[in-house]
Amino acid sequence: MSKHKEFERVAVSGLVNVVDADAVGKVPLHCCHGKWYGPNSEGGFSSYKDTQAGALLGQFGYSRTQKNDKGNSEAEVVLLWLMQNRSVDYAGPLAGYPVGRHFMGQQRVLVTEALRLVEPQAGKWKTIQQLTQSLLDDPDHDQITAFYTVAAARLRYLRARMAKPGEQPFIPCPCLALFGEFQSGKSALIDLVLAPLFGGRKADPLAFLKEGKFNKDLFPAALLVMDDKGASANLDERRQRGDALKSVIMSEYQRMEGKGVDALMVSPFWWLIIAGNMEDSSLNIAPALNDSMRDKIIFLKCRRADGLPTTEAEKTEWVKKIREELPAFADFLLKWKVPKRTVLNKRSRVIDFWHPEIAAALLEKQPECKAIEVIDLLDLAPWKGTATEFYNAIRDVDKGGHHERLFSSIDKCGRMLSELAKTMPLRIVKTTPQNISHYEITRKQK
Repeated sequence: MSKHKEFERVAVSGLVNVVDADAVGKVPLHCCHGKWYGPNSEGGFSSYKDTQAGALLGQFGYSRTQKNDKGNSEAEVVLLWLMQNRSVDYAGPLAGYPVGRHFMGQQRVLVTEALRLVEPQAGKWKTIQQLTQSLLDDPDHDQITAFYTVAAARLRYLRARMAKPGEQPFIPCPCLALFGEFQSGKSALIDLVLAPLFGGRKADPLAFLKEGKFNKDLFPAALLVMDDKGASANLDERRQRGDALKSVIMSEYQRMEGKGVDALMVSPFWWLIIAGNMEDSSLNIAPALNDSMRDKIIFLKCRRADGLPTTEAEKTEWVKKIREELPAFADFLLKWKVPKRTVLNKRSRVIDFWHPEIAAALLEKQPECKAIEVIDLLDLAPWKGTATEFYNAIRDVDKGGHHERLFSSIDKCGRMLSELAKTMPLRIVKTTPQNISHYEITRKQK
């Protein structure tokens, strides 16, 4: 005879009732789109077949053979109850959450595997310190403070979310862009230091930023890393990439979409990182710049780091030291205090910083920046009017037609003036009285 109390009959609504729901609710099984998920020896959940789920119930003492008057065993009734009460919309790894069931808006999510974070421990981290500080050394700009501030803020936020899921308010974080010399140590910083600190998973978001679909592979990773292999000189593509990047940074909920499954909205932990060289072709991995990107991306210029290994033997020992120092570096970041009088962004609580050399190189790639140079060269400012009036004004002052190609049409003039209003709002202001765009250009300050 079964040791369990008799199960109640099914309700009129079709829901299975049980006398001792608390006891049944302790069974660690969850159902997702017809698949069962049960505990594994790693502290997470693995996919179970129906027979395996039934066998687990047998281990919990629910009979798999004794039938009730409806022809169902206790184990089968419990499975029905669990399917009706423990179903989730997604089961799998999700960055930023401990293992278990979580509610995200209207979505129910079973996190089957958590990020493996480095446990902080006070100690020395000389190898990592040499790598980071020499890589970002710049006599004219305090880049290392900018880096430590953003890395510390992001690590604290991740650990807080993991400790108390659902209780932390969403905090946006700018993308970190590292540009510099070839083989300077950028990849080492990302792969050997940041990736382990943030759980050991990274993914490339470039295809998603470009196409906006089939991005399910990104959600297990805390770090989304792009390198210059995906660089494109197409300005429209770089502008679109910037819009997509802003959406990833500023939106708490992201649309998860995989092939052949329904999309759903979940709230992952993500930190975007871009790495490239200072050559023109590599810089094209960065999004097009405008004033709205000021707090969405941090540009740091890298030089070749000191102490990089030159032989395989040296590399093996160097990597070993970095791994050993990770707990101490984690401890340092979690205790990091921003220097007094440092100006922080009110939303992200990190430093807004564009290295001027990188910003200048990127802005030179955008034709609207060439346009402002021509406007100053032709002494057109101050000026105000519509795109049509600007098109005619340029032709009036450019007697030789030297810049006709740059201002080849009224539409092109309008697009460039609109972009300049975003990129240089102190020089060009756009208004739309009566739904007609007007522009006011001020003179360059000497």
